[in-house]
Amino acid sequence: MPTYDVAVLGGGPGGYVAAIRAVKRGAKTCCIEADKIGGVCLNVGCIPSKAMLHAGEVFSHIKRAGDYGFSVPGAPSVNGAAYMNRVHGVVDVVRGGVEKLLKARGVDVIRGRGRLVARDALDVKTDAGAQQVMAKAIIVATGSRPARPKFLPFSSGRVWTTDEAFAATALPESVVIMGGGVIGCEFATMYSELGIPTTLIEMLGSVVAQCDDDICKAVHRSLKARGVKVLLGTKVAGMKATAAGVEAQLEGGQTIAASCALVAVGRPPNVEDIGLETVGVKLQDKVIQVDDRCRTSVEGIYAVGDCAETRQYAHLASRMGVVAADQATGHTETRDRRDVVPIGIYTHPEVASVGLTEAEARKAGRKVRVARFFYLASGMARAYGDTEGQVKLIADEELGEILGAVVIGQHATDVIQEIALAMRQELTVEELAGTIHPHPTFVEGVMEAAEAWLGVPVHAAT
Repeated sequence: MPTYDVAVLGGGPGGYVAAIRAVKRGAKTCCIEADKIGGVCLNVGCIPSKAMLHAGEVFSHIKRAGDYGFSVPGAPSVNGAAYMNRVHGVVDVVRGGVEKLLKARGVDVIRGRGRLVARDALDVKTDAGAQQVMAKAIIVATGSRPARPKFLPFSSGRVWTTDEAFAATALPESVVIMGGGVIGCEFATMYSELGIPTTLIEMLGSVVAQCDDDICKAVHRSLKARGVKVLLGTKVAGMKATAAGVEAQLEGGQTIAASCALVAVGRPPNVEDIGLETVGVKLQDKVIQVDDRCRTSVEGIYAVGDCAETRQYAHLASRMGVVAADQATGHTETRDRRDVVPIGIYTHPEVASVGLTEAEARKAGRKVRVARFFYLASGMARAYGDTEGQVKLIADEELGEILGAVVIGQHATDVIQEIALAMRQELTVEELAGTIHPHPTFVEGVMEAAEAWLGVPVHAAT
């Protein structure tokens, strides 16, 4: 019976990072994974979606070649099989790199489905049979899965979740997307940029409704500009598979036909049948309860990522993995409030945010001042030929404390990190404005917005 200092249940971005960190802290560590190393992010999430989105951006640039002084004979077209083959190749390479990294670091990877049977023991079902693993500390990193509403005809093969969409060997002829959250909007961007007729259905009154209002408007505007038919405040009452694809019946009687449907209506955490109830780990709203040290209600058991957080971001899972591994190996000074978490949506334009939205800051009773710098005034944006976007700072009017920020436009997901670091280190808007930024860059828009907030803008409109 193998015995470890740390056993990690799950090999996604929270789990494999936790395992490597534990080894670097001197612990004998194993990582138990029933499926593919890399979890959702690497295999059916972040990596394949970004490969698809970048390819779509390249296709858009080819169509705009004349704007840059190039002549492209004929109209560009998409080879769906080659397009998806590249996506799969990117995933294979990245996953192979993570597997080699785990091996090089000395993590024992156990292929099988693990289940907690005691505070310090897991049963693992492998192809070779069952085995028990003992560990002084256990880190649960079981992730999440796509929701599959029972009224939808998944057995037809015409209704996909992200799992099937990323595994596909060809592109759909047309698509109806259920869900206007981050995943739904990214897929609508991917498909529409390739010229695929796309309808997006969202039951709420806005796409990406959890975001700052400026982001909601920018994403909606972007989708419509790319020809996406966006139906807000609309519910799918039923769906049937046909010889040609699917027909979605909407409340109110309208029918939408497409060659396939993509369902992106949430991701339940994987907390069932892993033994949590056996050892007494507490849940809240089907998510494992953890504190700022990723400790569960049971001493010696930690949890990270989608199974322990409602904000399902790979980078948050990885940071939690670091915290949990440090705690499990006696480095108890490592902790995290998890209140400064930058997020990105990789539509075109990209959008990103950190901290409070403007509405949340005002609702919290803060005296808020907002300042913006628009990409129209950015030399780098002009050089790129893409001036859509802005940097928006949300700060306390009296203290200059940065409460939140929004970035819309090229490289938004890179630019937001400077503001996240400033918030993490409790810097003020004035300190942002006083930091020399390289020129020309997109990130200098942060300095420009900070100067506008202080009332001394150089390039920003007052």
